[in-house]
Amino acid sequence: MKKILLILLAGVLCFSVGCGNDSVEEEQPQDQVQEYGHVEEETAEVLVAKFNTQVVDNSSLNPASDDYLTTHEDAYWYGLITGIYLIVYPVEYTGDMSSEIVDYMVLYVEKNSENESMVSEYMKYLIKANNPDITDEEITSLLTEAKNAADSGKTVNNGKGIDIGYVDNEDNYQYQVIRLYE
Repeated sequence: MKKILLILLAGVLCFSVGCGNDSVEEEQPQDQVQEYGHVEEETAEVLVAKFNTQVVDNSSLNPASDDYLTTHEDAYWYGLITGIYLIVYPVEYTGDMSSEIVDYMVLYVEKNSENESMVSEYMKYLIKANNPDITDEEITSLLTEAKNAADSGKTVNNGKGIDIGYVDNEDNYQYQVIRLYE
């Protein structure tokens, strides 16, 4: 089953990499781009495939499956395992994941879930899917800093093109991976 999933994911990645984007890009001040870094635009379909590749290649965790996909409030929700969800928010929701550029991705966790121990590992793969150049040590630091900055409502960044945010609610918490485009 893992081999079939890997072959399907590889096919999606190969197909999607060849597709271009002709949209007009907003200009950001050059110093902001240098300070925070940036990543290339990616579609929802490609980033979910990259996340799944990280999960399947490096763990025994469940990848995001279309069998457990729903849409809610202009976002895509994947049930990963009981109490843990991957949410993909496109810049502009159209219902076509193959063309929508990702704004940010969220790991949504129900508090006191029996699977809460998997959160750090899932976050590692979510961050690496968004920027594979970020090291495990940087990931640990970003997650700690995001949690510490949560009360002030700020996100954290290490200059590699993504911000990490943390939101704590009464019955859930969320880690956010926000993509920064040039």
